[in-house]
Amino acid sequence: MLAPVPRARYGYDTQAVPGLPARDPVRVDVRDPRTRSFGHFEPDQMDPAKQSQDLLAATASMRTALLVYSGITVKMMVDGDLGAVGSTMFMVRYASDGVIGTHDHPFEETYLILEGVAEATLDGERYRLEPGDLAWAGTGCVHGFVNAGQGPLRWLETQAPQPPARHSYRFTRDWDYLRTALEEGS
Repeated sequence: MLAPVPRARYGYDTQAVPGLPARDPVRVDVRDPRTRSFGHFEPDQMDPAKQSQDLLAATASMRTALLVYSGITVKMMVDGDLGAVGSTMFMVRYASDGVIGTHDHPFEETYLILEGVAEATLDGERYRLEPGDLAWAGTGCVHGFVNAGQGPLRWLETQAPQPPARHSYRFTRDWDYLRTALEEGS
């Protein structure tokens, strides 16, 4: 990801701040709008079976919503709701049957595997990813994932820059369909 170069005349953009006052730490209140840049995450929050209106009512933010599709659960952690402009970060959890077909994006993604085993396809090459492994898909890299283990698969994902409002997923199956339709029409 490109970032501004620190400026020498401004102390390389580093500013000294006074020390924190000595006091006991307090838990972040996620419902307090003044603390919207903070949160708390538990792995159980990725389990669709443990979602309820009571849990979701804690805040209206996407960071408490759980997006579930094709055996895949997504929980936003850092996004435009927090004021992020250059990137997003979220947790992904695959059930044992979770699969996402090959696709590409007009942005780059990084995946840090936290739990389970993934079979990843990146530009036609297959890889086995386990906890602690890191993978990167650059802009236009055709990639897909399958849960290759017996239990859940979980990773932390970042995207940069943030996805566009439309056409952020370009699935291979759609382009294959178009190619076949064009060939049949010629």
